[in-house]
Amino acid sequence: MMTPEDGFDARLRAAFEKADAQITPDPAFTRRVLGRLGKSVNPRLLVLGSAGATGSALASAQLERLVDGIQFHNAVLTQVFDTFGAQGIVAAAFTLAAASLAYALPRVRL
Repeated sequence: MMTPEDGFDARLRAAFEKADAQITPDPAFTRRVLGRLGKSVNPRLLVLGSAGATGSALASAQLERLVDGIQFHNAVLTQVFDTFGAQGIVAAAFTLAAASLAYALPRVRL
């Protein structure tokens, strides 16, 4: 069991001070990172986002008609579909698609 008298905090502080002393700052790296942080609005991302939103709106209008014609032979699926309706099912599908893109795109360099 650790107690305040065992010197752990002092050893930990000394280890961090030793690690900090070994770091050599690189001004070029700092400038590069700070330069990228200043670019908050990227026109490419705005164009891609607008195109994606337009495509999603067009696709959802078509999918609602497609989903509306589906007939299920399973009573549970029929009841779920009747409860949520075609518009709700399409909205849920696009929500899942948007969530997966929001999860994946920050990790991809465009």
